[in-house]
Amino acid sequence: MTAPSAEVALVVAAVKTELPAKWAQWGGGWPNEVEAALIDAVLSIRSRYGKKPTSGVRGSIGRYRADRDTAPLDDLDALAGYSLDRLTAVLDNRQKTGGVPKAQALISAAGVLSTTGIHHAAELDPTSVNHRAAYCSVKGLGPVTWTYFTMLLGHPGVKADTWIVRFTTAALGRPVTSFQAGQVIMGAATELGVSSTDLDHAIWRHLSAKRPSSG
Repeated sequence: MTAPSAEVALVVAAVKTELPAKWAQWGGGWPNEVEAALIDAVLSIRSRYGKKPTSGVRGSIGRYRADRDTAPLDDLDALAGYSLDRLTAVLDNRQKTGGVPKAQALISAAGVLSTTGIHHAAELDPTSVNHRAAYCSVKGLGPVTWTYFTMLLGHPGVKADTWIVRFTTAALGRPVTSFQAGQVIMGAATELGVSSTDLDHAIWRHLSAKRPSSG
């Protein structure tokens, strides 16, 4: 399914009008590190990422890396083997998603993905219905963070979260769903001749910069 050309044109116009002439390139992600990518995707849900290596999501990943004391972080069986208490302490994160601790969602997701045959980053297929369904079967996780998870592993995509939906809604002058926003942004990226991941990141940087910052 592709977005209507008229809607794509409106978003392209908004991008050219509102975003800086030069975008900050997407420099995130955890290529070949499926554990780090999964932790990032889950802990980022309705949370600040952290501007310093020791704060926010970045800080949690750093503490996990130190606890695992191995590189790369590319074994979901290892993450699935953590107890809830230990992972909560290592990540220093007691936030919840869907009513369950994010640490529990991580352990559950690592376990179900491993059962599906995904142990390492190279085994994940972002186009696989089964892989997506396995991830989304975990309480508190859904299609938006699934896409972000795959993006963090180096696959192109659009994380159609609050910022992307807000930008698309304003550009089109009507409410849109996450799915609709993602389709329009991908269409706009194609029209602009840029990576959908880079456009997603540029919009996120533009809108998130307007909110108060912290650590």
